[in-house]
Amino acid sequence: MDRETPINYIKAFGIANTLTLIRMFLIPVFVISSVYGYHKFAFFTFVIAGITDFLDGFIARYTKSITDVGKILDPMADKVMLISIYVVLSLKSIGNINVIPVWLTLLIIFRDVFIAIGGVIVFFTKDVNAILPSIYGKLSTVFQILGASIILYYNAYGIRFRYMDELVYVIGFFTMLSGVMYLVKGVKSVI
Repeated sequence: MDRETPINYIKAFGIANTLTLIRMFLIPVFVISSVYGYHKFAFFTFVIAGITDFLDGFIARYTKSITDVGKILDPMADKVMLISIYVVLSLKSIGNINVIPVWLTLLIIFRDVFIAIGGVIVFFTKDVNAILPSIYGKLSTVFQILGASIILYYNAYGIRFRYMDELVYVIGFFTMLSGVMYLVKGVKSVI
């Protein structure tokens, strides 16, 4: 390669992975704007992060440019964003109208840590397929994202959400169910 030729980092790294990095950059923007009470800005940051999440997956599949880096960065960005959202939503002191209980945030964090540790154990003992996402994990993620979207929207516009308790219990149920199903699947794979 000629020394004079500039490196095009987006082309080298890939558009999909660049979008994932943008989403990772948006996480502290979301957290800081939430903590300082800019709830509308935080909500729109979340929306932009969601768009980049959709686009990076679409572009990677459409252009057949799925990379090993993307396979690690994308789910990492998703998990860090989701956990950050739930931590922020459990803080009443920052002006959230709708606050989720701390137990739900801890349940989501514990489930993800539990799955990560279990995945490493399964990976080094037997069957890599045991750590692949299940329908229960996908349902849990859908309800977590949908719930966060609703609560962030209502907080952004200062409106109390009437069905907060029901939403919290639905998210908690699917989070717990997916954790139990991953445990069963992991135990079966190493026995």
